[in-house]
This record gives sequence, structure tokens and C-alpha cells, in this order.
Amino acid sequence: YINRKTDFTGRRSLFGQFYQATKNRDVKRLYAVRKNDRCFQVADIHMSVADAGGPYRDYVNKMMQEVQDPVLPLFMKCPNGRNSIGENRNCVIPRSSSTSTICISLYETLGKFLGMVIRSKNLVALNFPALVWKYLIRDKITEFDIEAIDKLCWRQIKEINRMEEKGSSLKPAFFDSQMKDVKFVAPNAEGRMMPLVKEGKNRSLTWANRHEYMQALFRMRIHEFDVQLEPIAKGMNQVIPCHLLSLFTWNELEAMVCGRGMSLREVDLLEKMTNYSGHHKTQPHVINFWKMLRERFDEEERAKFLTFVWGRSRLPTSASDFSSRFTLSSHGRSRSNPDLWLPIAHTCGFSMEFPKYTNIDVMTKKIKWAINNCTTTDADGSIRRGGTVIGLSSDEDDSTMRSLWS
Repeated sequence: YINRKTDFTGRRSLFGQFYQATKNRDVKRLYAVRKNDRCFQVADIHMSVADAGGPYRDYVNKMMQEVQDPVLPLFMKCPNGRNSIGENRNCVIPRSSSTSTICISLYETLGKFLGMVIRSKNLVALNFPALVWKYLIRDKITEFDIEAIDKLCWRQIKEINRMEEKGSSLKPAFFDSQMKDVKFVAPNAEGRMMPLVKEGKNRSLTWANRHEYMQALFRMRIHEFDVQLEPIAKGMNQVIPCHLLSLFTWNELEAMVCGRGMSLREVDLLEKMTNYSGHHKTQPHVINFWKMLRERFDEEERAKFLTFVWGRSRLPTSASDFSSRFTLSSHGRSRSNPDLWLPIAHTCGFSMEFPKYTNIDVMTKKIKWAINNCTTTDADGSIRRGGTVIGLSSDEDDSTMRSLWS
């Protein structure tokens, strides 16, 4: 995102442009798509792109990246990720301070979009923890769900429980003296101190009110993201009836939106759904290709490879959900010296022109360079001139925009 600015107005980011372009559209007509259908077409200004599917998938992939990055003020890395402790370090959580009208509208648009993802089965990559998915199906959020994103959240309660275990040997006066500096305030997931009760900053924790303190802290953390998650649920329920969502577990809902990443099981599925043109699956370079994906690539690199060849970072969860098969095709210009050439991807056709590399080391080097450096869908042909970006104001001064990038 340009100059690492945060789009607080929902006008400059890709997702913001999508919101501006669709906020007044009929929800049923826009989002109620069929399997493998699209709800819009992409027009990249000043780029030579014809959207036959690849640019759409690339656009959606980038939008979901923006949603989770400080490009937008919607989500942030969870406390475990910021502190490098506990589990779910890669997960993002809603920003509880994002309560403006535009933020609420963006959260609702995200909910509608997730409903469309479920209907179309064009899966996206979202690193949400269990508590987000649980809220969307109205499942109960527990203390363990909070600890899964913030390992230190219950340390005060654990200290109280430890002292209670001493039983009659603990004198209330000693407890009060130890806790006199602890007020009825606590940090939320953003690190901001929040009052647990009215005038909480002026009220000290004592032996007599310890249970009230624990209940108030638990209530604050359990409902911390309600303001942000409710519009997501509202938007999703406009596309997917809420009574149907309640039939699924949170794990199943996550799989319907995000799939299951790019593990070795997904490599097996991709190989099963691959056609060969100018190659044969028994040839050494083809065998090396699948060996490379399994042994030389980690899960993140496999997702980048999928984005390179298809414009999306998640495979469908089953063979029946593929809109087309992957094709490894010949790379005609590389016949005389294949090790000098890079692969060429065609995201619209889910295919890759694949040189017959002479060994797995050269292959790995060339393909890793391609997936890390060739990240646009520009055809490098005649440039489309003119056009406007919906919602983008030319007189908006970037220098006045706050940034949430660290």
C-alpha cells in the first residue's frame, strides 16, 4: 500500500474501493452467486489486463491481505503474536477501538463478502482465531478462546485463585495490602486500559470484592469485540441465512471460507487435479516438480505458488469444487537451454508454462524467484489509459492520514 498509510476513510485501499463501489448495490443480486461464479469484474487502471478470472482472484486475494494488515483499521495482530508467546501467533483480531461509522460499514461489507465466498467456494486466506468464527455461528466464547490469543490475559485471576487455594491460612488484610494498587481496570487486546466497572480506576481490588473483579474482567474480555463482530455477522447473514450457519461448527465454517491452507494433503489434491501438455507425469522434471513442492517448499511458499499460477492462495477443499484443472504446459522458447528460463503463469487459465529444468536445484531457484517477484497480473502489453477509481479523491492529502503500521 502506497507510503504505508492506513485507509481510515475506506477510499484508497482495494477493499475500500470495493466498499465504495458496492455499498448501494442490492445485496442479493451482487453476492448471491453460484458455485465458482464471480460477483464483479476487475478493471486495473493503466495495466494491460482482461479479467477472465485471474485478475479477479488476485484482487480478492489482495483485498483479504489488506483487511488483515494496517492498510485498514479493522484487524491487528493478536497479543500472543505481538509478544511472541503462546499459540495463534499468526492470527489477527478486530481492533476494539474501530467503532466509527465507516469502520462498522467496512466490517459489514466483509461479512457480506464472506457469505459470497461460502456460496462461490472461491476460498480466501484469513488468519482469524476461533473466537471470531464462534461468534459468527453464535457459539459460546470461553476463557480458553481468549487465552488462545492472549496468554497473559488471566494472570491477575490466576494470582487470586492461587491465593484462594491457601484457604484459612490467608488473612484478608494481607490480600488487601498486596492488591491495594490493583484497580478495577485492565488492558484489552490492544493494550489500552479499560474500566471494568464505573469509576473503576478509583476502586481497589480487595478480598471482599475479588469475585466481582474476576467476573467484570471476564465479561470485558469475552465481549471485547462484539461491536466489530456483530456487523460482520449481520453482513454474512444477509447472504447466508443465520439459521443455516448454526448447523456448522466453527472449524467447519473456517474451512468453508479459508479451506485448509497448502499442506502436503493439498499438494496431493493439486497433483490429482493436474493435466499435462507437452509433459508427462513420469518424466524426471515433472517428478522433481512435485518433489519440490512437497520437500523444498514450506506451506507459505506453496500458497505463493498457487497465487502465482491461479491468483488465489487456497485450493478448494475437494476435487468436485475445482472450476478447472491445473495445467503444466510446455515452454517452447526454453527448449535449447531450459535452465536459463523462468516459468510463465496464466492465472485466468490456471496453467503454467514449465521449462524442462535439468535438476531440482535450478528448478527450485527459478520458481521461488518467480513466485516472490512476479506478483502482478499485468500482461505487459498495450496499456489501458484513462479510467477512474471509484471512491478515490484526488484532493485527499496522504500526509494527513494516520498510520497503524509499526
